[in-house]
Amino acid sequence: MNRSSRKVARATRQRRIVTPISVGAVIVIAALIAVVTASYLHKDDDRRQAAAAVAPPAIYTADGRLHYGSADTVVTVITDYQCPICRQFEITTGPTLADLVKAGTVSAEYDTVAVLDGLSKDKYSSRAANASTCVGVANKGYWPDFSQRMFDNQPAENGPGLTDDKMVQLAADAGVGGPDVADCIHSGRYAGFVAAHSRQAITAGLTHVPVVKVGDTTLENLTPDGLRAAIARATSAGK
Repeated sequence: MNRSSRKVARATRQRRIVTPISVGAVIVIAALIAVVTASYLHKDDDRRQAAAAVAPPAIYTADGRLHYGSADTVVTVITDYQCPICRQFEITTGPTLADLVKAGTVSAEYDTVAVLDGLSKDKYSSRAANASTCVGVANKGYWPDFSQRMFDNQPAENGPGLTDDKMVQLAADAGVGGPDVADCIHSGRYAGFVAAHSRQAITAGLTHVPVVKVGDTTLENLTPDGLRAAIARATSAGK
């Protein structure tokens, strides 16, 4: 008997062995298939949930930013709540940017990252970015006030950050209260998004904060005058 024949014979014998299946066996096999299918669907659902956990919330841009305004010229502010220079920028130049957005001169996109956890004892950067996301999702319109309050109350470096309770209070002071916001902050609901977004920023080349861009140009002079001058150049170049 040649090799091909032996294969055919072996396959035939195997078919003869497995062909006589009882009704009980069929039921068992069907049950196993059902279990495997359910397990696959459950894993697929887990994968979808995991993807949703790191995706930007619906109110955010695809890049994970909060967008304000409708002007073509966009000012992007990449910031971390543990960063002292970020705080300085928000205090000195933030109001100017907000006024320019209200006037329709520019749009603004605020990009909150968590890259300075090493400068606190309790991962404050990540917790603060999560709280920021909770407030942004709850009420985008009140987010700027909350963000300003966070910088006004910025903790010292290398110590404990603001407690979750304190951030819940700051959210309420900004007009975004309620049990859902409190639960969101305490539970770290958007921790996955914050971590994934921050990793993406570093992978894309982020080396420091703050980073302020007018269009594609990085702003070197972070003063109000520097911002206005960069916006004027960008606006005239676009004409």
